[in-house]
Amino acid sequence: MSLKKTAAIVAAAGALAAVAVPAMAFENEFHGMYKLKYFLSNYEQGGSNFIFPTAATSVTNPNGVTVPGGNINGANLRTNNYFEQRARLFYTAKANDDLKLVTGFEIDSVFGDRAQGNAFRNSGGALEADAVNLETKHVYLDFKVPGTPTKVTAGIQPIKDSLKGIFIDADAAGINTVTKAGAVSLGLGYFRLYDQASYNAAGASFGTVPATNAAPGLALGQNNEDLFTLGLDYNLSKDAKVGLAYYLLSDFRSSTPMTVHTLGLNGDVKLGGLNLSGFAAMQNGFVSGGAGGYANHVALSGYAFNVAAKAAVGPGNLRTAFLFTSGDDGRDKINTAWQSINQTQNKGLSTSGTTTNSYNESGMMLLNRNAAAAGTGTDYALVQTTNNRNQGMWLYTLGYDATLSPKAYANANVGFAWASKTNYTALANAGSAVSANRPVDGLTGGFAGSNFLGTEINVETGYKLYDNLTASVQAAYVILGGYYKNTVLRADGTPGDPENPYTGRVVLSYAF
Repeated sequence: MSLKKTAAIVAAAGALAAVAVPAMAFENEFHGMYKLKYFLSNYEQGGSNFIFPTAATSVTNPNGVTVPGGNINGANLRTNNYFEQRARLFYTAKANDDLKLVTGFEIDSVFGDRAQGNAFRNSGGALEADAVNLETKHVYLDFKVPGTPTKVTAGIQPIKDSLKGIFIDADAAGINTVTKAGAVSLGLGYFRLYDQASYNAAGASFGTVPATNAAPGLALGQNNEDLFTLGLDYNLSKDAKVGLAYYLLSDFRSSTPMTVHTLGLNGDVKLGGLNLSGFAAMQNGFVSGGAGGYANHVALSGYAFNVAAKAAVGPGNLRTAFLFTSGDDGRDKINTAWQSINQTQNKGLSTSGTTTNSYNESGMMLLNRNAAAAGTGTDYALVQTTNNRNQGMWLYTLGYDATLSPKAYANANVGFAWASKTNYTALANAGSAVSANRPVDGLTGGFAGSNFLGTEINVETGYKLYDNLTASVQAAYVILGGYYKNTVLRADGTPGDPENPYTGRVVLSYAF
């Protein structure tokens, strides 16, 4: 080979290397999870509408046992059996330790769903599996401000409050900063949860203008639901930490504007083999305008507290926890219920909507929303929100997690739940069977006499088939309390008690 050709080849190789070096400097990280569940349950029903019978003489229980589709007799529920899967895929483009782009995507489906010919979320389990069902979960930039101890995350990102998730535990679009200086950590964030200009009165798509130009709030950034966060944490030692948090929820999307101030104090301490944690929080604010119901309550004043302990006992850990969120009796214009954030497109204060708060410390599967025991798209709970339809909640739980071998584990939990307040809101109109905020005693219209929701007993055992693949079996049973007495109608039209909810699940969980 001639010297001239050799020089040309070397030059070309050098040019390719020069081009490749910047690209090779990036680290491409891929990870995620896959979970497959098989359900046998008279309560969970694959994401069907969680509703009570709709006949004129039926009872609308706001937060009670749901009746599976097609069954209008809540006293004798049918057993659902179905498969459900969830996959989450995460990709991170890392330039260096101080700069990266984080993305996350999700696919949910129930085997045999109605995806064919339709494009909607949480589908794709029907024959041939063709569906538009890839969801965006996270897209945000994570970087450190040069020359400072401040870290910034900007974009669609996870957010969870320092109150163990009872106010908000969700994904949201915003900008968050964390500045660390020694033992002190300061967090400051802004999140835009909704912009009402994206919806008309009927909840139409972005940019749709209502029929009348007199409707306010059509400009972007004028009628929003915004969340401002401020947190201060201080490490007393390597085993003790205290924190102070403030959250401002400002919702001016409708004729019933709402402002909620939440102030909370939290702490964690480790004493040998004992871990203690807890928080105390208070809320105040207002809802103005509107007519009837909670839209007419001009003052908000709620509170919540929690204490939990975990200790090493035998081959595992013994856990116990208590959570309280305040409720409201509906008798005056002061709403004393703890407010938690839900998905509500066109409304201010709302006790319904898809849940965006959690309480994972309970270990429950059906009694309250415990996202840690869920992990797929159709999980549902009797107390689905910590607000609990403005009735609040008391929840005491006791559990034990045992390590049986390097590959096998088992745990068991028991929990007891009450509504904090009995809500005596008057009947909505003549002929209605029940208030929207409190179950009544069947056809008589008398209010149920107990706040006790019920007792859950659950167990789980699992085995690692591989380092990244675990098979498990879960089972839970709830013995309903007096809160649900005579809240459904029998086939003959007389009031009766709902059947106790149960679920059994077989789970395959893969993480990579």
